[in-house]
Amino acid sequence: MINTLSQETINKIAAGEVVERPLNAVKELVENSLDACATSVTAEIIEAGKKLIRISDNGFGMDKKDLELSVLRHTTSKISDYNDLYHIQSLGFRGEALSSIAAVSDFEIKTRKKGESSGWQISAKGGKKSEISPWAGSEGTITEVKDLFFNTPARKKFLKSDATERAKIIDSLEETALANYDIAFKLTSDKKTVFSAAKVNDKIERISDILGKQFASTLKNISGEHYKVLFDIYFTGRDDSLSNRKYQYFFVNSRPVNFPKWLSHCVYQAYRESIPSDKHPGILIYITIEPSEIDVNIHPTKREIKFSDENAIYDILYKAIRNALTTHSHPSLPVNSPVILKGEALKNPAVSQSHSQKTSTPIYLKEPKARYTPKTYNINQYANVFAKQDELKSDNFDNNIKVLGQTFDTYIIAENDGQLYIFDQHAAAERIRYELYLSQTENKNLRIQQILIPENFELSPSLSDLLQSNLILFNELGITIDEFGKNSFRITAYPALLGNISMEHIVKSILEDIESEKNIEIGQKRDKIIRSACRASIKAGDNVAHIEAKKLVNDLFKCKHPFTCPHGRPTAYKISQNELEKFFKRK
Repeated sequence: MINTLSQETINKIAAGEVVERPLNAVKELVENSLDACATSVTAEIIEAGKKLIRISDNGFGMDKKDLELSVLRHTTSKISDYNDLYHIQSLGFRGEALSSIAAVSDFEIKTRKKGESSGWQISAKGGKKSEISPWAGSEGTITEVKDLFFNTPARKKFLKSDATERAKIIDSLEETALANYDIAFKLTSDKKTVFSAAKVNDKIERISDILGKQFASTLKNISGEHYKVLFDIYFTGRDDSLSNRKYQYFFVNSRPVNFPKWLSHCVYQAYRESIPSDKHPGILIYITIEPSEIDVNIHPTKREIKFSDENAIYDILYKAIRNALTTHSHPSLPVNSPVILKGEALKNPAVSQSHSQKTSTPIYLKEPKARYTPKTYNINQYANVFAKQDELKSDNFDNNIKVLGQTFDTYIIAENDGQLYIFDQHAAAERIRYELYLSQTENKNLRIQQILIPENFELSPSLSDLLQSNLILFNELGITIDEFGKNSFRITAYPALLGNISMEHIVKSILEDIESEKNIEIGQKRDKIIRSACRASIKAGDNVAHIEAKKLVNDLFKCKHPFTCPHGRPTAYKISQNELEKFFKRK
């Protein structure tokens, strides 16, 4: 039997495509503000947007007629016919957002058009709109979304924790602010300001405000024009690589979009000879292109963009980034040296808040296209190593183990009972420190050392929010961190077993490690923090004295699990005397 769906059901289904979580509502409403040419946008959320989302702007506003049409399905001021989809210049255009949000919330718009003496307001609960009434507010628009998904409990049930939903909103607002430096943004969560970014004169100031002065000071800039593409790229050099991909952004015509696989491949190919294989570049790519050369109408969230000539974009960006890295960059140059392909070097925002930009001249590079065949690995080449681990037994060792020395500043060579052992000094030191940290924490005898001069550092709003929600846990584990201003913190003490180290980098690495797993249980999070902190052990490349090497080996075999580091890598490899004699044809 075929049924005709009710309009209410149709609206809820449509809403499910556009509004999956509070983030989607925030994003759509903020984009409406930007399309209305607002120069100031304030977002307020309560309970991560589940209870309230309020977006206020000073844009053009709407008159009575437009306001009444705005909450209907498929009504939009951005396009008038199908052909306009190929010349999109606004962020929104589908005409679905307001009606979809109104279908699953208690929704209200208050607006006053510029130049008019008074404004109007309208509400819609569950898609059922009220009559329009006068409103005596200022020019611009205020949109409120209350009790999101109150009439779709199944959708509400699948929402994540407040911390996770809030983090997604913060990330989205950060991206939007990075894409629009000439607009002021403010975000409050449960009446507490999460971040505030004033209108600035150029991108590097906005990057400094959102991602931090320290990160911004490491960036270099290339900009230019090629064919129909204007590009402006801010990127880290050889000496400032990162431990993850967090600081990689892509903006097309001021629209934040996903970092696609082809672009990731392009960037990593350009960096291939510039950074270690386990490190990542920080990079913000801004592209301006004719709207007819892209298709943004791929997905309701408009996070994906298709280019008419993807290969051309690939080549333009690859050549520009690679030339900047290989032709101009040199390890001996200071961070802010003029290593720019076009334009000028960035000033350190910690010293100066101004950054003049020169008009770029076209870039025409004549190098062959960069294409890459992924390297393949033969798993059998590792089989012997892992087989050997099963044969290792800590009770085979005695205090007479003979340490022969160190090789490649990475491996410790030792001999015991007719066996030759090769120890990875970093993996071994990690295991020792990890088990000691666990033991002292469980027995409540963790020794703490105070820092004579506290380490001050700042974080992006999203990482700041994550740290604030985990401060108690850090303090329980001996890492004493205090808030020290907006998105700023200071470390005053840490566990003595970690040695004489800088804790700022460790704390940031820990946050990045747990960022993608906010919903893990507290015990798992505690273990992840301890594992991450123990990475600051003896490193590969550290020269280890003979007595220190002997102690390291002896301490390793006092551990409960001596043959893997806390992250699962092997700590030791064994070769018997018999195997060596067979190899050298002595048997």
